[in-house]
Amino acid sequence: MLKYSIIIPVYNAEATLNKCVDSVLKQQFADFEVILVDDGSKDKSLQICEEYARKDNRVTVIHKENGGVSSARNRGLEIAKGNWVTFVDSDDYINDSYLVFPEDKDIIFASYRNVVDGKESEGLSSACFTGCRLSDVVAEYGSNSILRTPWAKFYKRDLIGNIRFPEDMKVGEDSCFVWQYLSRCQTYAVLPQSTYYVRLSAMTSEQKYGMKVDYAVQSLTRLKAAFEPMAAHLGVRRSLFFSFVGYFKLVSSDEWKRNRALWYGNHCIKDFYRYVWPDLSVKQKVRLAIAFLLRK
Repeated sequence: MLKYSIIIPVYNAEATLNKCVDSVLKQQFADFEVILVDDGSKDKSLQICEEYARKDNRVTVIHKENGGVSSARNRGLEIAKGNWVTFVDSDDYINDSYLVFPEDKDIIFASYRNVVDGKESEGLSSACFTGCRLSDVVAEYGSNSILRTPWAKFYKRDLIGNIRFPEDMKVGEDSCFVWQYLSRCQTYAVLPQSTYYVRLSAMTSEQKYGMKVDYAVQSLTRLKAAFEPMAAHLGVRRSLFFSFVGYFKLVSSDEWKRNRALWYGNHCIKDFYRYVWPDLSVKQKVRLAIAFLLRK
């Protein structure tokens, strides 16, 4: 059986797709399949995908109507055959030793570096949490990209089971998937020599993910449903969820700043704060109380 299935969702990625796929096919470890899922691209992405499939029998191409990155990843999961699954975004790339013979753990973390305007910068080395308990890793890095996104990690296909990316979410769906998977994990390993390179956008979160308050509430409700079992399983404090409430407050601020009652008077949002309140530090509680008092 194949060791790895590498799932790459593709949408209008003709400018970056070659570098991405080339970096995968240059791996020193050869026992893998590549699943390119074209999500209804309008540029030449599909042609590029099909050319790779003609040249390399490890490459499989799926073409589907546009449904979003979650639906593309889910389609890849449906046909994946490897013992392990990893995700690579079509505008990112990996080093040639990213794939190695996997350890028999429930989840494996790789290091990652950020790429801004073609220049590599600091990201996170998985070596920094070697020897920690998995619960400590989640508690310390739960709001970091390493635990908010599906990339730079390796998942056991059998352990994924029926877990899928929620296709009706545009923000937070990655965390839902990762948290649901972590709720099934006991052990982990790190591969500090395996490096994932993630291209960062110059757009702010408000520009890229701006949303209405109602949508933020719906997303936070879905996230909380995924967070609670994971937190209970690993013994993670609820205060970690506080940072996610703050994030959705930020990306919905364009609407609620015109009518602050939309945020501060929303019963669901108050319930989110009540949920995290017992685990907040005194400093966090003071800041939250002031925010509600001043409504900002």
